Amino acid sequence: MSAPPRFRSAWLTGFILGNALLASLIACSNIPLSSAGDWRSLLFLLLALPGHFIFFGGLVALPAWAVGRLVRDPRWMIATAVTLQTFWICLLLADAKVFALYRFHLNAMVANMIFGGALNDQVTFSAGMWALIALAVVALAALEFISARLWWRALDHRPGMLSVRSAWWGVGLWLVLGQAMAAYSDARGDRAVLSQLSYIPWAQPITLKGTLERMGVETVETPTLPDASHSHLGYPLHPLRCDAQPTMNVLVVLVESLRHEMLDPAVMPNTWRYAQGSEVFRNHYSTGNATRFGLFGLMYGLPGGYWQAMLAEQRGSAMIEAMQQDGYRMHIYGSAPLYSPEFDRTVFSQVRDRIVNAPSDLDRAQRDRYVVERIEADIRNHPAGERFFGFVFLDSPHAPYHLPAGFQSPFQPMAKDVNFLKLGPDHDPTPEFNRYRAAVHYSDQMIGQLLQTLQDSPLADNTVVLITGDHGEEFNDLHQNYWGHNGNFSDYQLRTPFVLHWPGRAPRTVDAVTSHEDFVPTVMRHALNCSNDTADYATGVDLFGLIPNQRPLVVESWSQRAIREGERIYLFDNFGPSDVVDRQYRPIVGADVPSQVVGQSWAQLTRFQKR
Repeated sequence: MSAPPRFRSAWLTGFILGNALLASLIACSNIPLSSAGDWRSLLFLLLALPGHFIFFGGLVALPAWAVGRLVRDPRWMIATAVTLQTFWICLLLADAKVFALYRFHLNAMVANMIFGGALNDQVTFSAGMWALIALAVVALAALEFISARLWWRALDHRPGMLSVRSAWWGVGLWLVLGQAMAAYSDARGDRAVLSQLSYIPWAQPITLKGTLERMGVETVETPTLPDASHSHLGYPLHPLRCDAQPTMNVLVVLVESLRHEMLDPAVMPNTWRYAQGSEVFRNHYSTGNATRFGLFGLMYGLPGGYWQAMLAEQRGSAMIEAMQQDGYRMHIYGSAPLYSPEFDRTVFSQVRDRIVNAPSDLDRAQRDRYVVERIEADIRNHPAGERFFGFVFLDSPHAPYHLPAGFQSPFQPMAKDVNFLKLGPDHDPTPEFNRYRAAVHYSDQMIGQLLQTLQDSPLADNTVVLITGDHGEEFNDLHQNYWGHNGNFSDYQLRTPFVLHWPGRAPRTVDAVTSHEDFVPTVMRHALNCSNDTADYATGVDLFGLIPNQRPLVVESWSQRAIREGERIYLFDNFGPSDVVDRQYRPIVGADVPSQVVGQSWAQLTRFQKR
């Protein structure tokens, strides 16, 4: 088997183009073409999709091209190309499924989880799922090999098809036209076109607003939110002034993926009973739809947009700093590892030596029991006259919703496991939802055990206890094929229970909108007796003071941010506002983002940037 260089080049070109067409079809599976907008949106997709995937497909094929130039036997080139294109298409298929469920593409944070070793602690696939994935990879590799052979034979029998090599000139023009349309649309503020970029994985459009303006193109300024990720911090704004001998202990119980209506006597009987003697905030929202941003907002009192800056400077929470200065003992336990996301280099950076992660050889339910038993021992053995901060993160309600062996679930029918490949717009979520409720029920058993230990100790009368979630969890509640979290900023993914037991305060329910940002100001003022203005270290409000009737909440995800205010959610991407939706995630046509809302949110995201 031999072939001249021009034959090999023609074969590789056709193979790349064929896979680019397949890649475009995969991406189109997530694009609502019927509602893509006017002709400009469809024209942009026609230009951007093929050019995008031909470009990436060409990059993927470069090693095969080099092998073809260096090795005479073309079978090595074919084998390399088939292997690499199979990997590329598998990656796109995985990305398409992730995007369908969560509305973000595989990105650097996912890569960090994979290469940081935390993926197995976050995502668990059943043996059946792995078997289906393996079968799909083998089938795709076989189809790639067959198509490679057929294309080779076609070129061999029809030499005129070798002219396919000249297609690269058209590809170059196609790429230029797509990028030019993106740049012009950005300059003109054409959201109908720019909104299509969210459907294209790893799109990198060029922006030439300044250049086009100098060329006479009338540009449009769109409201944006600042990027605080690379800022130098002035945090807190002024040195903390806190009581050197506070009297309150603080215990935080954080439950993974705890949606708001789980605070129910059937699902969480122990927490529900405890809530009857506590303060319950019924319209409470996390600062993000992922653990990274939810826990960050809770422990800093800041929007998640400060995450990267805090991580870069390894700057811990002002609340933890104040407690450390006051001699608090630190009991910090994670069922899920608290190094991924990097809470050991952000929230708990000053006390990272006090972090205890549950042993990885235990299953998820056993890890929850392990961390609860450890903090129970700390409470029983706590020295008299000293204060403590306790933090325990329960992870069983994380998908695929972990249960101990032999657990009898009161919620039926219940899925034996969760097959993410089967989740879709027409899938009945009842079995998975019941498994999730069972996992929350198990977590509540652990919480009840911990609360009883605290109640039996002499510490109960001066210990503030918070029970809440890092974010919510969705089961296609919006009927828009959203599952889990990280996908949108609806109530299902952001709203979570917030039960605050404060010794000496009467039980009550609060219907005002509250945020994870509000916990730190409340603790700093009323438990640590800090006299600073809360604006010195947080953007939240004191939960025991006046809570505004209307307030914009800046919320974060892995790939997007939003401002929630009243009945509207303002979505932002790298180009500014991308959409305005209501609480059911239905687009509000023609709605604009009020400048006052943008201004307030901008102030929150820049308050602690050094000028």
